[in-house]
Amino acid sequence: MEITEVIKEIKNRKKTGNLIKKRFTCIHCGKTWIEFVGVIVGRKDGCEDMCLRIGMESENCFACRWRSLKCENCNTDDVYEITFPKDIPEETALSFKSIKKVANHSAHTN
Repeated sequence: MEITEVIKEIKNRKKTGNLIKKRFTCIHCGKTWIEFVGVIVGRKDGCEDMCLRIGMESENCFACRWRSLKCENCNTDDVYEITFPKDIPEETALSFKSIKKVANHSAHTN
């Protein structure tokens, strides 16, 4: 079944679930992209439920919350999620206190 057919079928059903929009960037090549992650379930009386699972939610590191992702453009794993605050009042002064330098080093042994 084509993805367009699945979406068309789910549109005609009672929907539950949600999708989370996440923005990522590769610090190696500069590419940015958006991923949608989540589940949408379409229900209709007398029919089987349709479940559309989108995206892969990889597990975060419990210590630093880093996710191991790969950039499809340059195949590096220097990929990070970009998050922005929901509401920023105009009178808020710019501050760089919360910017952190992130280093992703691997140990090499010969």
